[in-house]
Amino acid sequence: MDPQHYWRALVRSWPLVVVLAIVGAVGGWGWSQTQPDSYRATSSVFVAAAEGASPTELLQGSTYTQNLVQSYTRLATTSAVLGPVIADLDLDTTPARLSRQITAENPLNTVIIDVSVVDGNADQAASVANAVTTSLTEQARRLSPENSTGVSTLSVTPVATATPPQSPIGPNRRLIALTGLVAGGAIGVALALLRSVLDTRLRSAREVDELRLAPLLGAISRRPPGQSALADDPRGVASDDFRRVRAQIQFTDVDAEVRSITLSSSSAHDGGDRAPLALDLALAFAEQGLSVLIVDADLRGPGLASAAEVSDAVGLTDVVLGRRELADAVVTWRDGVDLLPSGEVPPNPSPVISSVATSHLLEDAREAYDVVVVDAPPVVSSSDALELGRMTDGVVLVTTVGRSLRRDLVQAVDELQAVQVPIVGIVLDGVRADRTRTATAASPSRPAPSPAELRRRERALTADQAAASSARSGGDQASGATGRDRTAQPAATRSVADQTRAGAGASSGTRATGGRAGGRGKGRPSGARS
Repeated sequence: MDPQHYWRALVRSWPLVVVLAIVGAVGGWGWSQTQPDSYRATSSVFVAAAEGASPTELLQGSTYTQNLVQSYTRLATTSAVLGPVIADLDLDTTPARLSRQITAENPLNTVIIDVSVVDGNADQAASVANAVTTSLTEQARRLSPENSTGVSTLSVTPVATATPPQSPIGPNRRLIALTGLVAGGAIGVALALLRSVLDTRLRSAREVDELRLAPLLGAISRRPPGQSALADDPRGVASDDFRRVRAQIQFTDVDAEVRSITLSSSSAHDGGDRAPLALDLALAFAEQGLSVLIVDADLRGPGLASAAEVSDAVGLTDVVLGRRELADAVVTWRDGVDLLPSGEVPPNPSPVISSVATSHLLEDAREAYDVVVVDAPPVVSSSDALELGRMTDGVVLVTTVGRSLRRDLVQAVDELQAVQVPIVGIVLDGVRADRTRTATAASPSRPAPSPAELRRRERALTADQAAASSARSGGDQASGATGRDRTAQPAATRSVADQTRAGAGASSGTRATGGRAGGRGKGRPSGARS
């Protein structure tokens, strides 16, 4: 996976990242509100040599004092100093617990000891700080060496008295909330990346195209269950998507026309959506005046009969086994679209699908119809699609958004390529419709009237004109006026008649030179059931 894949995973999961970041910030702010305010009070003592007459004695005393200051700093948090403090202030605590509230520091190159106390009460923080410096002074004098006269050689003197602080030092609620925000966002990013690694479902056409497995023929928008896009909403976005896929299939190979395709899927997760797609794709071909046959060769699934609402009592298996002719088993489903149901399902469908009789059936269907669409089982779960793909011009793989897995699609393409089955392309079904895009293709045009119908309309129009002229003339001149009206039609009437005859000639010419629709359309089985 390239970095762009991870970036798109983050963009796709941005709501999760934002929500977790907000939750983290709110959680941090809420936790900070439960923490009490803390105040810090600081007092200081100065340590010096008690006596020294000569400069040498003073230098030695200074060095001696600096060495002892480090020890006195550690002495400030011992029970020897804190015990008297607890007794004097009548504190309900122990020296060990009180020592966690006290910090004694010796600034660099000084003989000063700063004693800081943190407490939830500002007054008590100042009282404890002052009491610690007082107790430290007494203990330092008691522990310091004495001279010959019994006087301590060190002088420990308080130089700064602690006062109650005016503002708390903590907790830093802004920092805690910011930390929660960053932590929540980081968890969201981690989950989004983990999801992109573990969840391999295909979710967009770009993901399918990036696999570089086969051409992406198009993406089909979501449709209501049980609704045919081209039959129920021919001007909808989904209908336009099917027309785009049809065009892609027709122009897949300009040298070898694709007239028969096997419609399959990568895995069983897409089987339920393949049947409606096959029906709509057939209608898209039929819009161009092509005769289309849909062959239900999925003998392992629910089949096309239920989706097309036709009977599957007679179908493919009956023709393959020689019990029925193709013309007797075909059912007319829509104008220009016939359906060959699956028929009776055998216990083991593979021998039926891979038989020579099935190959001959598809060859006969190819001769009788302009386009043959074969619905086959998934490639990964059955070998039927491989056999049917070799009998047709190629395989179209159907994948479904949120259901198809990348590994299944890769495996399906590998299996098809292993047996040298042509892959026409991949169709992604179930994408979310783009609200900014509307269908640009018009709905199927109304069939052109037959020449007999056009002549009938012309005669009716002429008779109406004659009747109107006869009514206006009246009396004995009715028949003559009628003859003159029939001979001298108004220019507008002759124009309409000429346009009608021209339309009839164009319609007849279209059927005479309609390419595949006109030539092979005559070869459709005449016994197709409706």
